[in-house]
Amino acid sequence: MKKFCFNLLCILLTAMVLLPAAPKAFGYENIRMDLSEHIRNSENRHYAEALLSHHLRENEVVRATLESGLCALFFIEGCSDNMLDPMRSDLSYYRVSAVCIAVKLDSNGDPQLVYFNDDASTLPDRPLEYGAWSLEEVGEVGPATICDETYELYSVYHAGAYEALHLRTSYEDDTISAVYMTPEGFVTSRANAINIHTRTGDHVIEKAMWSAGCLLVGDGEWMDYADLIVASYYTSYAKFYPGMPVGCVTVDRQRIRGEMMQLYDSTEAVDTLLASSHKDHPMRYLEQCVRAETFAERTMKARASVWLMTLPCSNEADARSVPVMKLSREDKIDICGSIENPGGQKWYEVSFFGENCYVPADSVEEAPETLLDRIREMFRFS
Repeated sequence: MKKFCFNLLCILLTAMVLLPAAPKAFGYENIRMDLSEHIRNSENRHYAEALLSHHLRENEVVRATLESGLCALFFIEGCSDNMLDPMRSDLSYYRVSAVCIAVKLDSNGDPQLVYFNDDASTLPDRPLEYGAWSLEEVGEVGPATICDETYELYSVYHAGAYEALHLRTSYEDDTISAVYMTPEGFVTSRANAINIHTRTGDHVIEKAMWSAGCLLVGDGEWMDYADLIVASYYTSYAKFYPGMPVGCVTVDRQRIRGEMMQLYDSTEAVDTLLASSHKDHPMRYLEQCVRAETFAERTMKARASVWLMTLPCSNEADARSVPVMKLSREDKIDICGSIENPGGQKWYEVSFFGENCYVPADSVEEAPETLLDRIREMFRFS
């Protein structure tokens, strides 16, 4: 008995010594990254914030990457304030519609923003310029457009010239899924040598091509790009060596689905490119929500312009939510319940032509009853 108690005491003492050194549990399910200092447009900012929150909660690769001390990068198209500039938002010309965001865990084990750049792109230059590549059994094709997905990230020298980051399916497989446009349509294949690098040359030079499939960061200012390498690589390593694991990168283009449809002129090609983003099925997303209450219909009015959505999330970031109808300020709706989504936000449930739709709780308020409302109520039950 004494020996058993002694062994138990040793185990407890060992646990007390090791406990402070154990990594903090990944317990920030409701955290929301604040991008108010980086993205002015509120709709684009909310989308980017919701997307980051979604991946911190649901993406196992992102979570494992952060817990290992490495960096999680995100390229989110359509959220740059450059989208407010008609020339800079022209995907056929300039391609600076994406934001690049890097996240790491701080000393407390909480995710923090360590890098932001709004002059980024995930689309290749001139995707319909056939002859940029030649695929066996296919012939001449346009540049590779990689598919939306989360990829592993490793250090590399881009074109043997400068420090960059290399996308892979895994360390053993340096190819990733991509779509190539052809005169007859498109083909799916694997692409290799896909890196994250900076822009070189002048974008007004007609024949200059920055990217035939790589992701781009910066607007020609070297330090904008160098800061990314420091934030992602040099926070983990003291010296640059090619082939070192840096973390992961998530590509999301759902925000510019319409623009991509115009650019590629192929619904099937765009669906293929975006197939792996936002995997949550609507019913699965609703199963993660918590029904707060159900009540008899109450009339509310919109505080400002707001969309009714098919799911209780502010945009397409959390799941495949689709805008149904836009409410103007003072528009009235009848709500029949409330629900809390996985991000902790409260939404009201609205019956719209027999289908359930949702509106953010903080975007509507009680509508005072008017004399006309009372008369309508009298005739309803008479």
